[in-house]
Amino acid sequence: MGDTVLSTAALWNLRRYLPDAHFTILAGPAAFPVLELDPLWDRVEEYRREKGPRGRLTSVRTVRSYPHDLLIDLRSSAMPLFSGARYRPLWGLRELFLSKDMHETERNIWCMTTLGVPVYSRRLRFFIPEETREEAGKVMESRGKDNPWILLNPGAGGKNKIWPLENFVELGFRLVDTLGVNLGVTGYSETEQEAAARICREIGNERCGNFSGKHHITRLGALVERSILFVSNDTGPLHVASAVGTPSVGLYLPQHLSRFGPWGNIHRCLAAKTGEGDEPMRTICVEEVFDACMEILRCVDISGMQAVKWVSGPIPYR
Repeated sequence: MGDTVLSTAALWNLRRYLPDAHFTILAGPAAFPVLELDPLWDRVEEYRREKGPRGRLTSVRTVRSYPHDLLIDLRSSAMPLFSGARYRPLWGLRELFLSKDMHETERNIWCMTTLGVPVYSRRLRFFIPEETREEAGKVMESRGKDNPWILLNPGAGGKNKIWPLENFVELGFRLVDTLGVNLGVTGYSETEQEAAARICREIGNERCGNFSGKHHITRLGALVERSILFVSNDTGPLHVASAVGTPSVGLYLPQHLSRFGPWGNIHRCLAAKTGEGDEPMRTICVEEVFDACMEILRCVDISGMQAVKWVSGPIPYR
């Protein structure tokens, strides 16, 4: 899901370059919800790629079943060769000459420039339906006072990427006590829902809103969009914050930061220290994260920031 969000700047540039083309997007199960409601695309289909030779043949047949003149594969695979498309660019070999530290968003934009696509914008895109925005507003208004919201996201795609829950609890206490803000916790999977419930229980459910659950990803985007800060492990929702323009603090393993860090929004990132045993994320202390949060909030005009984000809305392409 996060990789898909990081590809949206490149996709938006292509759409603007070819405004009258018919776009079909094939996206994996995790990526599909990011794109399925976006009116920018004519058709979005869920694409499940099976492993092994038989799975590859099935994938080729699936791709060839869609009428198309141009196939772009941002995974840099050899699929375009077998797609039957008139235009089938391959840039996997060219990518070998790129720096390994080049950000994933910039790599995707670079891929488009090799096709002659101008760079109109480097901003990420995340479409949120208006009714989802209204629903998120009602949920937050029912849970908190008029104070601004800060959201914590304790989940991640791997155990070694997770900052300890007790650290999120301590950070939450400090943010609420120091700033008097409303605090919320997000999460999707069963494990993340359990983590969110624990954090809210320890801080106090009257002081901490549990926004976790198996909701559509656009609901998360709407909640994050209405917040003044998003604190998260290295995972997809951190890139959603970048796309909707909410300042963020990202908690990373060092090898992932340069290529998969936040993009385009106000942010601070903290990287774990290497060679520190099986739980490297414990090397990021609460004091560091709290200081990063305060540094961001000191340079952000909280009173006007949300109004600017809500009025700006999604980027048109025509």
